[in-house]
Amino acid sequence: MTTDTAADSADDRSVSDRATSKGSRLRLSEPYALSLPTVAWFTAFLLLPLAVIGFYSFMSYSSFSVIYEFTLDPWARVFTDGTVRAVFVRTIGTGILVTLLTLVFAYPIAYYLRFYTSELGGIILLLFLVIPFWTSELIRTIAWFPILGRSGAINWVLLSIGIIDEPLRWLIFSLFSQVVGYLQNFLVFMAAPIYISLSQIDEDLLDASETLRADSIATFRNVTWPLSLPGVAIGCMFTFVLAIGNLTIPQFLSSGSATLTGLIYQEVQRGLHYPNASAMSIMLLVVIFAFVFALFRVVDISEIAQN
Repeated sequence: MTTDTAADSADDRSVSDRATSKGSRLRLSEPYALSLPTVAWFTAFLLLPLAVIGFYSFMSYSSFSVIYEFTLDPWARVFTDGTVRAVFVRTIGTGILVTLLTLVFAYPIAYYLRFYTSELGGIILLLFLVIPFWTSELIRTIAWFPILGRSGAINWVLLSIGIIDEPLRWLIFSLFSQVVGYLQNFLVFMAAPIYISLSQIDEDLLDASETLRADSIATFRNVTWPLSLPGVAIGCMFTFVLAIGNLTIPQFLSSGSATLTGLIYQEVQRGLHYPNASAMSIMLLVVIFAFVFALFRVVDISEIAQN
């Protein structure tokens, strides 16, 4: 009798262990199952296209046709062609300049929305920055012609009040107009993350700074600015990536100086030179990854992600 009872108890424990093991496997497999749509999406629309681009960057080219023979000529052109190097440096420099200028304009806006308006008012005013995006980027870019052009609104006003004797030529088709176009299009991508980061600052920390008799500048330098750095980093990432990858703005507002995206477009449009275009695209992507990696090594964004 005792032996039978012990055997039954052992069987029950075995069944319980199997059930527990099965339940554990189900719990472990649930996160993987939930991540499958994301993995499938990135595989189909990121990894596979990158693999195709990488494949074409090692192919030969002749007479408007890709020849499926392995070669390093496209990569040799990327690293040795003086024109490509000059355009590459100009693109990176423009991206850094635009990022810094956008930060200079966007931070005061985010700061004002956070500390000088109500929470609801700040969100509503921030949404107004999104209104221009109801139209296409092309329309937003071309709309600067009647404003900055030689017969545009700014030159007309300056000529009417006698400040200038002839239209200012540098207002349009110049680095100035190009930067203006970038600012209009990318300001919200910088201001929004900074506003979110500022909104997560604990008011008690600011009160403690005032209690310690720190003035507003010291409070900003030692409390507000360091705690807003995650938002600044995310905004800089958005702005830099969008700036160096943009084609419309330099195409219509620059003085004709090429960017790397424009050079890639020309390689495809004029000669269907997919190997050269693919090699330059991969190089541009490597620079973007390097910038993002270096940025997030300096600034920890885990806090804003957790909040």
